[in-house]
Amino acid sequence: MTVVKICGLTRPEDAALAAELGADLLGIVFAAASRRRVALHRAADIARATGEAARVGVFKHESLSEMLAAIERGRLSFAQLQRPVSAEDVSALPIPVIAAIRRPDDAQRLPEVVLGRLRAVLLDDSEGAGSRSGWAALGARPRVAADLFLAGGLDESCVGAAIRSLRPDGVDVATGVESSLGVKDRGRMERFIAAVREEDSAAR
Repeated sequence: MTVVKICGLTRPEDAALAAELGADLLGIVFAAASRRRVALHRAADIARATGEAARVGVFKHESLSEMLAAIERGRLSFAQLQRPVSAEDVSALPIPVIAAIRRPDDAQRLPEVVLGRLRAVLLDDSEGAGSRSGWAALGARPRVAADLFLAGGLDESCVGAAIRSLRPDGVDVATGVESSLGVKDRGRMERFIAAVREEDSAAR
């Protein structure tokens, strides 16, 4: 089945609802420049509200000590790095990494040691703008030596088409399931997950 990641969670109640509705991964943003950035105490609240659910911390320019603190307080399962991932990153972090890339060719530049520690490669050229142009222009699944997650402008209306055309291993949504910045909408989350599962069933 296609992995569903609900990202940009800022409220414990939204994170708990996302897990209840069937999201596989819960994304919590720690990147300083993000408008959805979550403080450590709020990450701990989200962790308590979601128990054993798999949580992903999203980082960009944060230092190793900052990432380790977030991993501990948020009880994170994975670290998503919105920057070029180095061998030092994967060796220093105690959890697997999701490497965000802007173009499929960027995956070919990842060192072998990095590929061996990745949970997935996340193809996302939206830079938070919600653009579909990146994945829509590909036409077919790019060749990536790791699981491929897709992000950028996804919502209930287009995620089925994205899965049909690219067959990613996972999809990542933030804005597409929100009622306002950082506030998730139950109906939109339900419909997004249902659209993914409908496409999964049709592909069997």
